[in-house]
Amino acid sequence: MAENDIYNSQQKYNRFVKNYKTLLTTNSDGPDLRFGPRRYFCLNIGNLIYFEQLFKHFDFKDLSYLRRIRVLQSFKIICHYAKRDLKLLEREEINDIVAAAQQQFNAKTKCDFIRDLKCTWRILFPEKDQRDRIDETLTPYSVRHLSARVDKSKEKRRQDRLTLDELEKLITYFGNNPCIQAYIALAIESLGRPQEILYRKHEDAEIYADYAKIWVSDHGKEGANGFLQCVDSFPYFMRWINSHPQKSDPHAYILVFTPPLCGDWGKYNKA
Repeated sequence: MAENDIYNSQQKYNRFVKNYKTLLTTNSDGPDLRFGPRRYFCLNIGNLIYFEQLFKHFDFKDLSYLRRIRVLQSFKIICHYAKRDLKLLEREEINDIVAAAQQQFNAKTKCDFIRDLKCTWRILFPEKDQRDRIDETLTPYSVRHLSARVDKSKEKRRQDRLTLDELEKLITYFGNNPCIQAYIALAIESLGRPQEILYRKHEDAEIYADYAKIWVSDHGKEGANGFLQCVDSFPYFMRWINSHPQKSDPHAYILVFTPPLCGDWGKYNKA
């Protein structure tokens, strides 16, 4: 059964399932109407039924809530630009939807959107094999021509990356908080996601002479497991482990941010 994560994706998904019918607009103002902060709505009332089909498919596949939300976000955009029933759309209409949606995406999001669109079409409008049996491995003809490959000439280097000097200053700034130091160093080296790092317990860590392997046994991206590399971040990691207030408990979380200093653990517990 799919589990919740630190982003509270389960609650967000359940809230969407409960309120998805509010995506409809019946106001005479037409497609320019916005429901408060909502940006997208279902333009064709007949397309609302496909949300219910996706909900059933998600439950059958037991997809992670994060994955469900991402697919639904893409599908919500599709329904926002689709003027006709989705099953009646021709290739040219699909192209118009993709072109309209991609105006607001970066390169990576464009790829994800197309992948989600093709995946959704395989679920909702599956092709049939030679024996007239549904085959979800076949991509429907109307979306088969779409490609999720990125045009390398349009890729740009991100401007929000930390320089080595900025990283050293950041880690030094938290010199009095080894827990924060360990988290920052481990996150940057391992490229682990917040939920992958914060859910780790002592039993997940394999500590060697000069490095460590921290196994992601749960709460990985869409269920993926593996381990977090800890080599350059090893000194900061061990500094925190050696002063951890519950280091003898294998079931205790490695990163605990409640007390600012390890020596104040008892005081904060009493509070």
